[in-house]
Order: sequence, then structure tokens, then C-alpha cells
Amino acid sequence: MATKRDGQRWVLDALISSGGWNVLHPEAGHLMQQLGYHSADIERVFGQVKSTAHIKMAFSTVAQEVEAKAMYWLERGFPSAAANLLTRAMLLYGRAYYSFFGDDPRRRRFLACQRRCYDRLVPLQPHKVERVELDFEDRKLYGILQAPSGAAKRPCVIVIGGMDMVKEDWHHYIAQNIVPRGWVGFTFDGPGQGESLTLGLKATIDNYEKAMSRVIDALQSRPEVDPDRIVLLATSMGSWWGSRAAACEPRLKAVAINMPCYGGKHVIFNLAQPNYKANFMYMAGIADEAEFDRFAASMDISAMLPAIACPFLMVTGEYDELTTLEDTLAAYRLLTAPKELWVYGYEFHPIGPPAAEWLPASLDWLERALGGAFARGYEKGIYITRDGRYREGSGEPDWWHPRE
Repeated sequence: MATKRDGQRWVLDALISSGGWNVLHPEAGHLMQQLGYHSADIERVFGQVKSTAHIKMAFSTVAQEVEAKAMYWLERGFPSAAANLLTRAMLLYGRAYYSFFGDDPRRRRFLACQRRCYDRLVPLQPHKVERVELDFEDRKLYGILQAPSGAAKRPCVIVIGGMDMVKEDWHHYIAQNIVPRGWVGFTFDGPGQGESLTLGLKATIDNYEKAMSRVIDALQSRPEVDPDRIVLLATSMGSWWGSRAAACEPRLKAVAINMPCYGGKHVIFNLAQPNYKANFMYMAGIADEAEFDRFAASMDISAMLPAIACPFLMVTGEYDELTTLEDTLAAYRLLTAPKELWVYGYEFHPIGPPAAEWLPASLDWLERALGGAFARGYEKGIYITRDGRYREGSGEPDWWHPRE
């Protein structure tokens, strides 16, 4: 998608050749490790990248290398090694196909490669893994359910990612953190995301919350899921989609969002790297930039936040490069539900270095919410320093309040 900011891409090209993934999101590698990405693979990818034009090629090349290794061990009957490598190849292929911001045939080709890796990975898992396809509008929603073997009537966490994530990004996290709790994990590509987008389902202002209701309908009919204990974990632009869903969908019993994208969208679409705007234009099926600017102007969620009734957790980095802390705090103050805010001092959008802390802590918080720990009127803000001090109060940074 062509935008007025295309002329700025040379700056990103120059920076990414030396800074790698950190140029896109500072210290994102710590978060990606929690999702199953291997640091050696990322080093191999960005070792080949001297321009953004190289990114698709580099992810494709390394994905094929890792998949070939997986097949060697799979054919020899070494399931643990094969499963690890298939997970890595699956994630790399996802990066390759996501990077096409348009209906390019190569996008479907890399999607097929990702599906192939995942389908080979599934029989190697010690628990239930099932692909789920749901009719929605005139297209389909594509999801993945993971559950403990023999599970019945268990709590279920719906996990949704952001505009630059696909459902397979959550396989490792769900397998390592949600299933061992005895819970069911379900992740899906909503309108404008991943496989659903690749096969034609575009994002509108309000169709994600409708998709969420379709997902909850399906989950409530499954024997593995307790229909009265369904919660949501939402990341990045998923915070915007997830908050809209929470305002409209009373069957969600608790919500935890991280890397929030609240307030106006001027920062993410006009100040952050230009790929975000081009990508969301493709996601929404809007080719005209002026029309998209009007679309983006309607994305303020402030009026919907007071309608959320379930316990609500926000986790953010103080220096998130895609929004402002002021906008996040303003959104938090609009919530009338039981609520908690964790502000990680000095951190950027990925909240990377403490990711191994706040990701499992978010699940603990959701579990406590299901147990009734947060009554109406509950509120707690925490500002967390890099050296491990937890300042309970408003959540505002210490330096905002000098001694008088």
C-alpha cells in the first residue's frame, strides 16, 4: 500500500542494516524468546538483512534451513529435536508471509509452508492440539485449540496478538504456560490477521468483537471448556480489539492486555516506522490513504471503556514507541470495572527484558480474577523499576513526582 511516508523508508533501511530487530522494537528479542523464537535464528536472519527489502528473503531462507534440519531428525525418529526445530521453522515462515502487505501469491505460499510445519509438529505434542475453522461473515476464522489430554470443563484463555502477529506465534507460549495449568488455550487469526486475512477476511472498525463472539459461541459448546470461565489475554493492537470485545461481550470473565494501543492513532500510523500504516491499510482493505486516515480517526476507544464490567489488567512499558503513557493512563482511568495497571519503567513496546515475569504473572492475575479476588471498586496501580522496586499507587513514574 502506497503512503505519503514511503519516502522515509530509506531511513529504516539504513538503520535496520546495523540495528536488526531492535530498530523495529527495542529489546524485542526477550519477548520473542518467550514465544519460542530462537536467538540463533534471529541472528542468522538479520545477518543477511542490509535493507527492509531483504527481510522476506532472510526469513524464508532461514525457515527452509531450519525445516530441513527438522525433517532429518523427524525421519530418524528423534521427536524432541524435530519438535523444537519445527516450532522454530513454523515461526520463521510466519514472519515471511506476514511481511507481504498485499495479496501476493507468495504470501499464500509461505502460509502453506507454515501450515506444513505445524501439521508435522502436532503429532509430536504430549497434549491435544486441534485446528479450528469457524464460518464468519462470508469467510472463515482460523484458530488453534490446545488442551490437556482428557480435559473437561476447564478454564479457557483466548489469546490474541497484534497487527504484526499470527496465531502460530502463540503455540509455544500456550503449550508451556497455559496447558500445564490444566487450562485450555485458544488462539485465532481475527479479521485482518494472519491466515484469516490471507484468505480474504479484512478488518473493519467493529467486526473483531463480532468474531470474538463467534469464537466464544464455539468454545462454550466444547467439552474441554467451562463455558463460565473464559478469559482473554490480548497483546499490542489486540488490546484495542480485545477491549472492544470486552465492552460488548459479557461472557468474558476477565481480561489482561499488554502493550496497549489506546488513544489516538497518530503515533503508530504517522510517527512510528512507516510499515505499520501500510500494513493496517492492507488489513482493512483500504488503498486510499485519505480514506484510511478517516478510518484511523474513528479508532478511539474511549467511549467504550466504561462499558467493560469484568476485571481488567493493563500491562505497559513506560516508553512504548507506538503510543504514549499519558494515553494509556487516560484509558485506564476510564475503566469502571475492577482494574489493575502495571507500568514497567524504562521499557518499550515489547516490554522485553521482563517478559518472562509479566507473561506468567498475567495468567496468575486472570486465575485470581476467576476466583473472585477483585471485587467491584478494586483498583491498583504499580510502577515497576528495572532494579525490581514495585511502587504501588497510581502507576505513574517516580520521576513525575519530584520531592517538593
